[in-house]
Amino acid sequence: MDSSKTAAAGVSKRLRMAPNVRRAHILDAAQKLFFARGWDDVTIADVLTEAGISKGGFYHHFAAKEDLLDGVVERFTTEALTSAQAARDATSGDALKRFNAFLAESSRWKPEQGKQMKFFIDVMLRPGNDMLFGRITKAANAAAMPVLLEMIGQGVDEGAFNVPDIDIVGETIMALSLGRRAVLEDAFHAAETGDLDRATARLDDRMVAEGALIDRMLGLPHGSVVFSNPTEYRLMLRAIANA
Repeated sequence: MDSSKTAAAGVSKRLRMAPNVRRAHILDAAQKLFFARGWDDVTIADVLTEAGISKGGFYHHFAAKEDLLDGVVERFTTEALTSAQAARDATSGDALKRFNAFLAESSRWKPEQGKQMKFFIDVMLRPGNDMLFGRITKAANAAAMPVLLEMIGQGVDEGAFNVPDIDIVGETIMALSLGRRAVLEDAFHAAETGDLDRATARLDDRMVAEGALIDRMLGLPHGSVVFSNPTEYRLMLRAIANA
């Protein structure tokens, strides 16, 4: 087949691709490049080449490179949620036990994603990247919020949680992540210099405090929500530092 026929076949194939499939195909390419090269070393032109699409095909789905980041974050968060929800659904007992099973699996899952986690951390914590930190946090929270509200609602229905307003409590819990930047920056810097003890303690102290606050918001005794997992934090920090 000559080059003109090959090009025509390629165009025809792209035209037959459903919009949601095309969007996923572009995200596949972007995700592969981001995780391999990092944020700064990937351009939209690189994504076009990797995906084998035209500029028009790209801009039909994404307005900018940052929109690709939103999509990759949403994917990553959804994968984590799927794993955590499976653990929750496999746990018997009341809403609190299921909530803690969800949290435990969330912590266990992250060390297995060292390379991917390092990419997000590098983007989020680089000086001057306030906008990208906000975008990553917002995209992750948007994916997780429905699941969180569902779990809080189940706890209220069962009488395990006592909250004044499910939506406000969910929003407040999610908002805690916005205040972690300095803690994460300190913890990951310590991990990269080999001080895993200090890195783990720094992150664990923050999460213990957040867990105590969540106990109060859910109307639970102190120590009910197991929001901290130092063993898994250490594994995650080591995986990121070595990625």
